[in-house]
Amino acid sequence: MKKIVVCTSWKMNLRVTESIEYAIKLDDFVNKNVPDNSEIEIFILPDFLPLYSISKELGKSRLKYGAMNCFWEDKGAYTGEVSPMFLREIGCSYVMIGHPERRKYLKEDTEMINKKLKACLRNNLIPVLPIIEMEKESDRKLTCDKLKDQLLSYIDGVDKREINKIFIIYEPAWAIGTSNAAPVGHTYQIIGELKDALDKEFGSSIGQKQIFLYGGGVRIDSAKEIMELDNINGIGMGKAGLNFKFFTCAIKLATELENKLRNREK
Repeated sequence: MKKIVVCTSWKMNLRVTESIEYAIKLDDFVNKNVPDNSEIEIFILPDFLPLYSISKELGKSRLKYGAMNCFWEDKGAYTGEVSPMFLREIGCSYVMIGHPERRKYLKEDTEMINKKLKACLRNNLIPVLPIIEMEKESDRKLTCDKLKDQLLSYIDGVDKREINKIFIIYEPAWAIGTSNAAPVGHTYQIIGELKDALDKEFGSSIGQKQIFLYGGGVRIDSAKEIMELDNINGIGMGKAGLNFKFFTCAIKLATELENKLRNREK
């Protein structure tokens, strides 16, 4: 049965107290509404400032947390940067690497993203890696080729035994902020092509085991359709995840899907 993942990165939106309150409220929801035997991964990526406080509140909770960025070195004279080793020390499990806003506003390039990804793996953190489809083009082969090149350049030099530790988020940039997800058939084909590219590059059916999430213009109805695709593992939300009701609805959908898949296997 496929792994199901539901996550949200809050960007620079919630104040410190708001972030802590959201995390506590969400933890309570997960404890009350997600069965003990569930294997769904649910995590939040808050701003750096509340992370330590959230780590104290959540402790060994089933709700996991991480950061929206990190540096590529563990220690040193890198003023203002945040160490992946220190993030791991406070219990972070995930770090988002190479978000398109950081590429746009902070001028992060492929080399930086590659080094950050390797730093996360080195510190036993799960890199959450967005792969961006900038424009909706009529030539799907051209789109797939661009996305394959992007993905393979970001994971260049990563040991093939580590590839499946990465969570990849397919993000059609043209859908972000629109509340309209990319067509389900389009998403299914893109993910299929990326999985095939990983198989071709690394062998051993690595691509078929790879965790892929969808991010971009998610609504509850589209979230259900997307999560039910057999080659997608879940949803990664930005703005939508700031809405507690929306995010918890997505978690409920995930638990319903998990039950359906388990019953199918019986």
